[in-house]
Amino acid sequence: MWGVCLDSNAIQDGLFQTVIQYKRKENGEVVIISPKTTYKLDIKHVKELSAPPQYIYGECVSPCNHPDMIGIVCDIAWHFKLNCYFYIIKVNGRPKSKRYYDGDLNPIV
Repeated sequence: MWGVCLDSNAIQDGLFQTVIQYKRKENGEVVIISPKTTYKLDIKHVKELSAPPQYIYGECVSPCNHPDMIGIVCDIAWHFKLNCYFYIIKVNGRPKSKRYYDGDLNPIV
């Protein structure tokens, strides 16, 4: 399952308002699978998203307007006003400051 972490206690781990992939346990606890593993929180601190992101953590992508640039998805966030995913990519180990949306990237196969 995919959702947004809304637990303010997770800010020190860089998970607050980050898109997460998680497993839900029977006791109402959530175990985060991606981007960081073994982190646990209560289901009430997760905004469930109906569809998975088009690109996932660690995937190689290229911006449509710079096909010669190859990057890796290092952060996925949710734009609450637009109700869509946006991505931050690393190029040569350095994160780009630009937000990329689904239509802005192409997968590298």
